[in-house]
Amino acid sequence: MDKLLIGVRAEDKSYWERRTPIPPHDCKYIMEKHPQIQMVIQPSTKRIFTDEQYLEVGCLVQEDLSQCKGIVCIKEIPLDKYIEGMTYLHWSHTIKAQPHNMPALDMMLKKNIRHLDYERIYDEKGVNTTAFPYAGIAGIITFLNEYGKYLLKRDIATPFLQIGPTYQYFNKKDAYQALNVAGQAIKERGLPKEAGLPIIIGVLGSSGLCGKGSMEALSNLHVTLVKPSELKELVNTPNDPKHRKTVYVCPFKTTDLVRHQEDYDKEFTSADYYNHPNQYTPVFHTKYLPYLTIIVNDIYWDHKFPRYITNSQMRDLVQSGKSRLQAICDVTCDMEGSIQFLKKYTTPDNPVYFYEPISESIHDEFDAKSPKDIMYMSIDFLPSQLPYDASIDFGIALRDIVPHLAYSDSSKPLEESGLPVFLQNATITLHGQLTHKFQYITHLRNINDQLKEAESFQPKKALKKVPSYLAIRLTGHLFDTGAINKILSVVQSGCKFNIVDIQAGQSDNQQTSCLLQLYSKDKGQLMDEVDKVIQLCETLDIQVETE
Repeated sequence: MDKLLIGVRAEDKSYWERRTPIPPHDCKYIMEKHPQIQMVIQPSTKRIFTDEQYLEVGCLVQEDLSQCKGIVCIKEIPLDKYIEGMTYLHWSHTIKAQPHNMPALDMMLKKNIRHLDYERIYDEKGVNTTAFPYAGIAGIITFLNEYGKYLLKRDIATPFLQIGPTYQYFNKKDAYQALNVAGQAIKERGLPKEAGLPIIIGVLGSSGLCGKGSMEALSNLHVTLVKPSELKELVNTPNDPKHRKTVYVCPFKTTDLVRHQEDYDKEFTSADYYNHPNQYTPVFHTKYLPYLTIIVNDIYWDHKFPRYITNSQMRDLVQSGKSRLQAICDVTCDMEGSIQFLKKYTTPDNPVYFYEPISESIHDEFDAKSPKDIMYMSIDFLPSQLPYDASIDFGIALRDIVPHLAYSDSSKPLEESGLPVFLQNATITLHGQLTHKFQYITHLRNINDQLKEAESFQPKKALKKVPSYLAIRLTGHLFDTGAINKILSVVQSGCKFNIVDIQAGQSDNQQTSCLLQLYSKDKGQLMDEVDKVIQLCETLDIQVETE
């Protein structure tokens, strides 16, 4: 009986990408547990595991993967490398109709690709099994290296210089040893007062996956944990001798960042905040930002939430003379998002830029004549800097998933293909079409096309011209079922709207349609709201068409 071949691509999106989705020992596990399967590995001279290590466990190492039943990789695939009719499991970054990756989606549709995406693989508890904390871990290590160099450029030598960039370490264990050495040196020799003592690191989103990674890494620096309520007293005692030998870390939860607009005493719940973010006001910039030396941003954010630090808030704080902020390590990397002055992404080659809060300008090099500059690190592919550990966890997550690619039949309808339900739910394309759960991508693409021409739109009647606008035709039992109320409750939290051209059904059996006009000053926020409307309408059996 011929073997069922499963291929592993050599990553080629960036020379920094050294991870593999399936390490050699997990290939061995798969082949021993499933004798019908043969793992085929594309050769690579930069991958964290060598070709020889794969050969030793019985893998084939060859360039040609065209005879494989499925191919597994991590990052996006060059358009000319897609194989006709192949099954691929990887991150495609297409499920939000990201414009820069739509050519890849078109190619997958054109070449009849069955594509499964890591971003939609969930276990029975609703947890994404291919999400790991390595962004938070790698971010802290490289950031501390850059912070040490930043202080040295200000003629301040510190033990942070003993920490190297993340990529120079084989694994996190080696990196943590360096953090331990630097932390011990701080305890023994101390920090110079010129560094701006006390050094207080605030970690936003400390309880999330990235935040837990950052907190884990920082714990190896022998830090002292403090509560938000303790910050003021720490800063008001600058001559306390403990500050010289202590790096303070303050974990922040979402409840520390906002308060209810009307009911100040209302008990905070994440569910209420996520469902009604427009009812909350940010307070972080006034209550806690003035006391922080460094911010580590690990918090989940999208456009429906308020920004936690805006350009104007930072400018006002600096002009008041009350800012202590020296640097930011932005792990989540939302462009102009929760921290508005994230203006560009950086790379391990050039990890930081500098933001001048008065002029709101950025520059790449340290400028001793610009003392108000804030150092900003915003590497948006941090896990690749810990390729060994990340690959190990990837293998554990995938080794019992990959065999399903070999045993399933991509020529059959999705429900009859032999894929388990959780992988059916992660399948984006099949037989040259988007699968049912991902047909909303077509709507989002149409919206993107509309937004390109949004500047020329002239709204009806009293509506003022706005930067981002689109119209959606809703058809179904909108009013008699209360569906329209549910739709508008979603919309009103994120953008303005207007309902026009209502065509009411004349009986209970006839459907009603209306034109829902949505408009916002922020394109990204508008896209997020439209995505929510489309997904809600699917559950309500309401037809959606973009006008």
